[in-house]
Amino acid sequence: MNKESFSPYRAEVGEVMDCIRFIFKALRVSSSQFEKDIGLSAAQIFVLKQLKEEPGLSINDLALRTTTHQSSVSVVVKKLEEQGFVTRATSKEDSRRVVVSLTPEGEKKLSVIPRTVQEEMIESLQRMDPEKTKKLAALMKEFVQAAGIVEETAPMFGEK
Repeated sequence: MNKESFSPYRAEVGEVMDCIRFIFKALRVSSSQFEKDIGLSAAQIFVLKQLKEEPGLSINDLALRTTTHQSSVSVVVKKLEEQGFVTRATSKEDSRRVVVSLTPEGEKKLSVIPRTVQEEMIESLQRMDPEKTKKLAALMKEFVQAAGIVEETAPMFGEK
């Protein structure tokens, strides 16, 4: 008898679960290492890097750039503001808009931070064929909904 005949699962189920474990481990290890070495979560680092690339982003802009919900980004920005790494101010162009900017302390902190797993993942997805990315997104959404693990808004990577 072969080994597969005893398994109640299809081989591709194991392959998908392995991929999920690889992703989860990479994110967890990366975030833990950043918190230990730098004192910031992976999500906080990701937001700081977005602000360095384009200063003066709104919470909505940050949500788009970090591919997450504005409420999740807002929590991260609040923590960074409390640590003195970012400030919020009214936009000079539009008084209804609040923009987030790096402080000199935030700039200094960024000078010692390497690339994050999130950056690598997003760039890899951006390089993929758009049709494949759409299909992957649809399949992942279907999977998390069927598994009952969908929340109203997904937290940023590295945030609790």
